[in-house]
Amino acid sequence: MSIGKVEVGQKVTLGSFPQSDVSGEKRDPIEWRVLAAQDGKALLISEKGLDCRMYHGDNTTMTWENCDLRKWLNGEFLQESFTEQERAAILTTPTPNPGSTVHGAAGGNDTEDLVFLLNVNEAEQYFADDQSRMADPTPYTQARGAFINERTGKVWWWLRSPGYYVSDAAGVNYLGQLHKSGDNVSTTNNAVRPAIWVKTD
Repeated sequence: MSIGKVEVGQKVTLGSFPQSDVSGEKRDPIEWRVLAAQDGKALLISEKGLDCRMYHGDNTTMTWENCDLRKWLNGEFLQESFTEQERAAILTTPTPNPGSTVHGAAGGNDTEDLVFLLNVNEAEQYFADDQSRMADPTPYTQARGAFINERTGKVWWWLRSPGYYVSDAAGVNYLGQLHKSGDNVSTTNNAVRPAIWVKTD
């Protein structure tokens, strides 16, 4: 399966996840934004913050390679959000994990993932400006405890890069600004915007 030809900036739907139903019982189609399209594949990121989850369950030194959020994205989220046919369109992708350029915290080993979070470099590369990086919550995300900024109505969402310490992970704040110092990995009120590379032809 492929999702067909797409263009950067286009919105596409693929898979399903609880969004409108705060109980999580009803699933809605996931809307994705096309961030890049090249060589028969495209990079997609969820248009909204789909869930509210800790990067890792313990306040400890933790890189993307071993964090709980990576395990959930490539396990439960992948299996429950996509049909077998849809999963066939998702590509295994090398995910580089450089250390923090601001603070020097180690990023850990590079990985390969089907579902991942953007890193700081990718969040700079694929979005034109802060405004385009801002993300809305879903009712489900809000019910799960995501912090919603009163002025903008936007959420803070995780990146996979390390923050100030290796026990922190970087993110994008509710103004769309890169938060390179990050939050502690066990912070409970940050949203998740999964990213995937998919076949387009």
